[in-house]
Amino acid sequence: MGFRKNVLQFYFCKTFFGKSSSPLTIFLLLPEPYIEQVEYLDVLTKTGKKTGVSKPRGDVHRDGDYHKAVHVWIFAESTQELLLQKRADYKDSWPGLWDISSAGHISAGDSSLITAQRELQEELGVILPKDAFELIFIFLEECVTNNGKFINNEYSDVYRVTTLEPISREAFTLQ
Repeated sequence: MGFRKNVLQFYFCKTFFGKSSSPLTIFLLLPEPYIEQVEYLDVLTKTGKKTGVSKPRGDVHRDGDYHKAVHVWIFAESTQELLLQKRADYKDSWPGLWDISSAGHISAGDSSLITAQRELQEELGVILPKDAFELIFIFLEECVTNNGKFINNEYSDVYRVTTLEPISREAFTLQ
């Protein structure tokens, strides 16, 4: 049993002590079992076309296959601020570094926009409608890190979410 990204679940139970007529609620914080699920990605050609093949994420990065991801940039118009987040230290790529607002791979068969919505909800707890996302450009990143063990040939669909004011910290639910 491990910990899933420092997430804890609440377990509720009621019990009686002695002859008390009212139950006492006890809250137990127990780690959520971490079961790693294999994420499959669509393999692309060097020009960004689907090949019809999907592979596990780790194999895609080991083999240097081209694949797709999304980036979501949250921009506050009134303050001209861009929201950044710090990557977790356990990440297999660029651990502990500052990153864009939200990002993630597009799973095999999924669409770019659905992935952008899902990643924003998973990473920050923010739920937004499709029309809040503006596709601003697509870029290709080709790089090798981790002493040649991580090959990232990734087409990224970059979305901007513009808010009038910065989103308050209390509105976020971090992983």
